[in-house]
Amino acid sequence: MHNYLHAPMAFLDTISHLSGKSCDSFGVEVKSFGELDRIAEETNNALLSWQSFYCQLIVLFWMRQFIDLVELSQKYGPLQGKRLAEVYRDFYEGIAHLSLACDTRQPKWRSLGEEAVTKVLQLENLSKWNHENKSKLLQAELHYVDGDLESAETNYKAAIRSAREHKFESEEALAHELYGIFCVENKMVDEGIKQLLTAVDLYKEWGGMGKANEVQLYVDHVKEVK
Repeated sequence: MHNYLHAPMAFLDTISHLSGKSCDSFGVEVKSFGELDRIAEETNNALLSWQSFYCQLIVLFWMRQFIDLVELSQKYGPLQGKRLAEVYRDFYEGIAHLSLACDTRQPKWRSLGEEAVTKVLQLENLSKWNHENKSKLLQAELHYVDGDLESAETNYKAAIRSAREHKFESEEALAHELYGIFCVENKMVDEGIKQLLTAVDLYKEWGGMGKANEVQLYVDHVKEVK
């Protein structure tokens, strides 16, 4: 297969993971990320290498595999000429770092997360429409790490409101999901379940059935131990 035909496969792999659909349903043979990485290395195909990396980053972020995300991202420098991709990379990595900071209490994760907060806050000042919800969500997670629960809750709600107003459906779902996790972990279980189920509905509307199922499994677990 010609090299230029391999690149779209990275996106099909991403769609498969998030939608929960088998690659067979696309009607073409879709190679795994590992196979695409090998082909990119063997053919010195920089475009394929970048697309495979970025699509893996997306999947790892949405499926909350944050340790794997961090390890993958450490292998790649800035995405030259990919400004929008770098914006989302900062956002994804920031959420991952702050989640790890909350779970492990290791200062290095908080420091890296704070860097992402600063970067995205600067972008919010340039374009509130595109970046406000991301900035508010990162700030919420940072406040949570720092134990400022009131400010965290305020920013989660602001992130939800901004994402809804600015038509970022998947990011509205994400904000509901993270707010729901926050509520569950801070003894507001009923509110947490409500937020998480809203996230499930929004992920389904977005087409992310695989992601919706992952959140639903967490909801079911919370209900079992409630």
